Amino acid sequence: MTSRGTFHDTADAPGARQAAQSRAVADVNAALHDGVDRDGVLGLVARGVRQVLGASACTVMTLEPNETLLVRAADGRVRPDLPGSHVPVDDTPEGEVVRSQAPVMSADGQDPRWRETSLSGPGLGSVLLVPVPGYDRPGGVIEVADAEGRHFGTDDARTVGLFAAQVGMAVEHDRAGADLELLAAVLGQPDTEPLPRTLEALTTGVLSGTEALACAIYLLDDNLSLRRVAGDGPRELIEAGMTGSGPNVAHAAIASRAPIVHQHVLPGDLPGSGRRSPRWSEGSETSGLAASLVCVPLMSRSVVLGVLCCHCPPGRYPSKLELAYLSVVAGKAAMAVDSSHLVASAQEKAAQEERQRLARELHDSVSQALYGIALGARTARESLGEEPEEQVDQPLGYVLALAEAGLADMRALIFELRPQALAEEGLVAALHKQLAAFRARHGVDTHAELGPEPAGAFKVKQALYRTAQEALQNTAKHAQARRIVVRLETSPTALALEIADDGDGFDPSASFPGHLGLRSMRERITEVGGVLDLASAPGEGTQIRARVPTGLWP
Repeated sequence: MTSRGTFHDTADAPGARQAAQSRAVADVNAALHDGVDRDGVLGLVARGVRQVLGASACTVMTLEPNETLLVRAADGRVRPDLPGSHVPVDDTPEGEVVRSQAPVMSADGQDPRWRETSLSGPGLGSVLLVPVPGYDRPGGVIEVADAEGRHFGTDDARTVGLFAAQVGMAVEHDRAGADLELLAAVLGQPDTEPLPRTLEALTTGVLSGTEALACAIYLLDDNLSLRRVAGDGPRELIEAGMTGSGPNVAHAAIASRAPIVHQHVLPGDLPGSGRRSPRWSEGSETSGLAASLVCVPLMSRSVVLGVLCCHCPPGRYPSKLELAYLSVVAGKAAMAVDSSHLVASAQEKAAQEERQRLARELHDSVSQALYGIALGARTARESLGEEPEEQVDQPLGYVLALAEAGLADMRALIFELRPQALAEEGLVAALHKQLAAFRARHGVDTHAELGPEPAGAFKVKQALYRTAQEALQNTAKHAQARRIVVRLETSPTALALEIADDGDGFDPSASFPGHLGLRSMRERITEVGGVLDLASAPGEGTQIRARVPTGLWP
């Protein structure tokens, strides 16, 4: 006999069962929070469900893209070949649960459709099926069987439903990760909404979905400082509450990898001139009122990316439902940030591979041809003897000069496309080679004070190298310089690069439409948490100084 959605209550010892259930759910939550892989989480679920219900066997199945159920985890008395097997959704009780999204049970295991499905086997009687929820499609099914003649009831269905929600979270996270990796692999376009706009929408959603007064999202930089990227609510509250006591609480949430609720006193005259929350009335006095600051870490694939912080109204402590809601929002924010990073990384990788290909082709064709021209012209000149006729020597010298200049240009271009020295030998070697190429290409005297190779993250060194490259190109195009000095200074926490020339100089406050070099340099340095300063004046040369954190953990 099969029934859907209606069960008999069981009479297990409520205290012991509740304690076992709480421990099992907490174990699964910890695994989800710590980034345990999906199948590891599902294995914990199968064992927890079986032990809490005192059942004989339990399996956890996920709905696959081919619309079959795959047995991901099993615990108890199950067939050895069960894990990894597929269960059809057509004309099976499991498929009925997927379609109806309602629990189904068999009191005696005699349903003929059950004999060929996952937990069929001798000695198994009562069977309970509970659906696993999903975002845009069902997540799967949890199936529990018992051989002791007991009947599953409504309490059992509710208990399995708690675990089913956790399975749904693991499945959705896995599906999202697969989608992101596929997106990055095929260089698909990122979300149509730019990341800052997406995060702003999430903070606005917090204010509409909870009683929060203000909400902000911070992202971690390489030097572990927090940078606010989105926020909604009164500006004074965001700035005062979250840059005063906020970052300490935020860093504590990041360090503990768990939400933290902190009680603190709000500043006076909060509404001020900034954007007011509708929960504040005109003239509201906030000075001395205690409020709760909630900080939830943004985590994706077991990596902390930042933190979501929001203020509750004075005297209002966040409920469990609100904390769960904030955790979901933080998860969505982390997924958006991770998606942006994956796509940017894939695009950078594709661009680097394309530069490598172009560099190889230039080296194998144009560069070799130029080298051949130069060698042939030099050989022809030498074969004319010590006193060649002027009419022959002059054109040969011209050809030779063109070939050598073209070869210098080509070598510099190949190095710009494929700066292997940066990854293989370090920043100092790459800068020396870049200066040598610049000197050969433009005939400008160069002087380097670089010292030994410093410690620092690769992307920090790459930003400094590209900044030096851009500065040298600007000097060649506009400065008419005779000498360039490049200095690299190091400290345990930062790197400083200085490029100075004795060229024409310019007025930094003037507008230069169409010239993007300075903006490009500044953006590169800002992206790695650094600062770029420029000093120049007409006739007095130009000095560019970039200072960036090393990007290494202290």
